[in-house]
Amino acid sequence: MKTAKPFGQPLFILFSTVLVAAITLVITHFAIAAYDRDDLASYARHIMARGLEVADESHNIVSNVNSLRLEPCSDRFLDEIRYLSFTSVFISDIGYTQDHQLKCTAMRGRLPEPVTMSVPDAVTLYGQRIWTSFSGIVDPRITADMMESRNVLLFPTPAAFRDIYVPYKGFGAVLTNHQHNHVFRLFGETAGLVEGATKPGRMAWSHQAFFTECSKKYDICVLARNTQIGIFSLPVTAIVFIILAGLVAGGMFTFALVQYVSNNRSMQNKLKMAISHDDIYINFQPFIEMSTGKVMGYEALARWKDTHGDNIPPDIFIKLAESTHQIKALTRSVVSRALKDIGPHLRSNKALFVSINITTADVTDPDFKVFLEEELDNAGVERQQIVLEITERSTADHRVLKDALVRLREYGYRIALDDFGTGYSNLDYLSKLSFDFIKIDKIFTDAIGTESVSFNMLKMMLEMLTHTGATIIVEGIEEQPQADFLLSHSPTVVGQGWLYGRPVEVEKL
Repeated sequence: MKTAKPFGQPLFILFSTVLVAAITLVITHFAIAAYDRDDLASYARHIMARGLEVADESHNIVSNVNSLRLEPCSDRFLDEIRYLSFTSVFISDIGYTQDHQLKCTAMRGRLPEPVTMSVPDAVTLYGQRIWTSFSGIVDPRITADMMESRNVLLFPTPAAFRDIYVPYKGFGAVLTNHQHNHVFRLFGETAGLVEGATKPGRMAWSHQAFFTECSKKYDICVLARNTQIGIFSLPVTAIVFIILAGLVAGGMFTFALVQYVSNNRSMQNKLKMAISHDDIYINFQPFIEMSTGKVMGYEALARWKDTHGDNIPPDIFIKLAESTHQIKALTRSVVSRALKDIGPHLRSNKALFVSINITTADVTDPDFKVFLEEELDNAGVERQQIVLEITERSTADHRVLKDALVRLREYGYRIALDDFGTGYSNLDYLSKLSFDFIKIDKIFTDAIGTESVSFNMLKMMLEMLTHTGATIIVEGIEEQPQADFLLSHSPTVVGQGWLYGRPVEVEKL
């Protein structure tokens, strides 16, 4: 009977692709919408600027007429207001009222009979009386807007806003007063604009743009709206292209993500299997007493070949073990394998020791000490033949480590500080924690013979560490001049490196 194929990964790929496409579409929408909102604001401010120009000119004309020291509607008075009307840009005629009756205008002169003004359509915050589309006041064929202020009646020209066109479909604007109960001018699509701008719906922002601005000098506001923003303003072909581009991007992202997760999980699972099947093997590299050439001990170095026979660098699988919480299991596997391999050498020569790298988590874990005791009993190895290496970079909180390290030393284990000079606070550690061995990192060995800062630091470290009582181990010695320099500056130094021996399996020691 055939088993059903799993649907998890295809569903994830489909969902992720659609999700990335949707995110791309949303980001594109809001990017275009931001541009559309700026465009709408520019359009609305252009209308407001024109409205302010009309208001400024009207205000100046009213002030000039009221400053005339002439008999209203006299010949000289009419000459003056005709001049003001002729030189104005947005005012087509100027009239004079008294007791709500129109007496004369610049265009018509003195009226045979005063015309009584009707109730205005609106009164502004500053007392101006406004009539909209008023007809028959002078000539029944003429319909005009009018504004009265301080006995001066102004007739704005209908062409004042004629050059302001609607730039795009969906644009609309209203030039109104502060209370929004009187409209001066309409532009474009204005149905429901005032209500929408003052009380927009909850989701109106997603597909519409609104802009509102009011003058502090005059009773003028502009309300503008664009009903087609973002992708809603694009042609169908552009929207389809964006969706397809999003799907392609989503597919590429999902493929890369699946590959990354698959590779990571694959490596993680392979490491887990290698640890559980005891496939992590050990190479040993000797520590040499440089003054005599005598082998003092060996460092156990974890090595791993995957199922394809490829060597996985320790830096990679150890970091993977740390990030996937397998480091404790890896340490235990290394301890077991190292003691099993090197045990006969240690039993035959009690002066030899093996150095094993451990982590802060191991040091502070009571179960690790129990495990270590059991492994030593099985291997028949003495505690003083075990050196536990802890890197300086892993000892950020030495207060947590201090008690645990003291207990391990009391039991007979020896402690080494690895990678000295590359961590956080060397002198602080040396003053608070006791070490049997201090290992100077390879980066300082490589600097021997140069004029670098690292070389000067090495000389100072050699002099300083001789006063700690700990045995100094220098890593990465590969050339004889390096060994000669170290011996000349510290005769008791212990060397480790390719000059004395590469890491090898126990059978090749």
